[in-house]
Amino acid sequence: MKKPLVDHWWTNITEQDGRGLAAAKDKLAELESISSQIEASDGSDGVRNVLDDGMIMRALQRCIEFHEGIGTMDIKDLHIYYRYATDAAKRSEAIIDKELDYLDL
Repeated sequence: MKKPLVDHWWTNITEQDGRGLAAAKDKLAELESISSQIEASDGSDGVRNVLDDGMIMRALQRCIEFHEGIGTMDIKDLHIYYRYATDAAKRSEAIIDKELDYLDL
């Protein structure tokens, strides 16, 4: 990918200040944009296959909920969602680079 999803800004998601919330929201927006581009060219099956059936988005949404104080999550929950999202996003980046290079993401 020309602009990897998992970058230095991504690592701020676990910060417990305004940066964590801002990073999670920014990365969720980027992921939604990537999802739209994949869907436009490869359909909803392509999105499900490449972006882990929406679970990366859900994990980022949970990170946002932690930062906004929604629910009963604690810091360990944040790290569980963050680690899953990070690993899955890296796998998605590899798939995009290998199989969807024509999208020029």
